[in-house]
Amino acid sequence: MVSLIVLILLLSACSGNEKIRFEDKSFASTLMIQKVENSTSSEEMTTIVTDQEKIKNILTMIEDLEVKNIKVNTFMETLTSKTSYMFVFFEEGRSAEKAEFAFYILEDGTILFNSQESRNPGKPLIGKEKQLDILNEMKQTLEIDF
Repeated sequence: MVSLIVLILLLSACSGNEKIRFEDKSFASTLMIQKVENSTSSEEMTTIVTDQEKIKNILTMIEDLEVKNIKVNTFMETLTSKTSYMFVFFEEGRSAEKAEFAFYILEDGTILFNSQESRNPGKPLIGKEKQLDILNEMKQTLEIDF
């Protein structure tokens, strides 16, 4: 069974059709959203969400997005090039620095991931297509006005 899973993963990677997937969307009890402009943010541009339904809805919005690998320096250059929204998922009682999972959406709809796997940074990914509609839907779902 393990070899079959590895084969499927290899075929997916070779075809270049890697997608964001979650085995279980209840891995985090808290979501922090922070808007970053010119590499700075503030309390007014940060909100915390603990509603489990909203957290799962946000994860569902990015699930199955096609992504591709990028270099770390390209990730950083892209992230700092525009205003972005950072979405950080973590367990209650833990800090955002010890996040289970995080991603960023730039104001133009570009989505960046530190990694597809929670707690395993180092394999940066970028969405193959811009998703401005997803950013707007997330802001509406979470009632964000910043």
